[in-house]
Amino acid sequence: MLKTALCDMLGVKYPIIQAAMGPLNTKKLATAVSNAGGMGTLSIYHMSAEPSLAYKVYTDNIKYIMENSDKNFACNVPVGAQIGERFVKTTDAYLNAIFDARKDHAVAKRLRLLITSAGNPERYISTIKKERMRNGLMHFHVAGSVRQAKKLEGMGVDGVIASGFEMGGHTHRPPNVVHTFVLVPSVVDAVKVPVIASGGVCDGKTLVAALALGAIGAQMATRFGTTKECDFHDNYKKAILDCKEYGDILCPGAYSYLRVIKTEGALKAIEMEKSGKYTHDEMVDEADHRLIIAELDGDIVNGEVGGGQCSSRINDIPSVKDLITRIVSDGATIIQDLGRAKKS
Repeated sequence: MLKTALCDMLGVKYPIIQAAMGPLNTKKLATAVSNAGGMGTLSIYHMSAEPSLAYKVYTDNIKYIMENSDKNFACNVPVGAQIGERFVKTTDAYLNAIFDARKDHAVAKRLRLLITSAGNPERYISTIKKERMRNGLMHFHVAGSVRQAKKLEGMGVDGVIASGFEMGGHTHRPPNVVHTFVLVPSVVDAVKVPVIASGGVCDGKTLVAALALGAIGAQMATRFGTTKECDFHDNYKKAILDCKEYGDILCPGAYSYLRVIKTEGALKAIEMEKSGKYTHDEMVDEADHRLIIAELDGDIVNGEVGGGQCSSRINDIPSVKDLITRIVSDGATIIQDLGRAKKS
């Protein structure tokens, strides 16, 4: 059994967080991850959803996980204001749904963590701190550099998720990129708050590596996206399985660039950006649409399949429980073997 400070911090069995994978529901996946001993995370519905619909769907998803699990869970909301005022209103609706749900003591007891991402959370910090003081909500934010991590620590976050450039979905904006093996130990050395590693973590080897780099746990998305319980279409999962080295590409996204599997849809999105004919709002709507048709409808030709570079290392679709059991067992064995080698 692998236990770190993250387990006590979040009230989970294993130091594994399932990363959010919006803009589509992950209610079934999050439920399965929490039930298997990790920290399941609910994702946003659509980046461009009307605020009233965004509020309703997130409220319903919180209700779903409360009814189908008795374990702790997290919620994610991307908060970057660079997306534009129209979309910020939708962001506000997602956050309001979370805060309103936690007015119920039973929800507040189990919805332990808010993960913000994809930009600067400063405009929401005071509200989040009030919720922490009122009802114990912890707050982690995703960082892609030491500079960001230090700024987040100064804001008072409870933890930093250091995510390297190889991560899937929204990632760093080139040329300012840092990979996981450099980023994580640098952030660990730079801040006093707990650090969680993200980007390329998908098995026992990479989990142990994350811990060796100084992180207290790991966050995974792509690996959880290829499990039986993941809400996404089977075609999406097959696209990850079929991905080989160099099979990923960066294309324009809502908050930054997206790391996706190479598809016609991704290449078309790149051409749209190059043409300069489209407004920012049109590009955001297009990214939202292409992700949704791949994940929900299984259109992996015209759609965009979010996936990290660890896709080339994924070759099966296990249950969440079997996956977590395998990762933890392999990780424990690696640590034991390292200990034996050191003694000899």
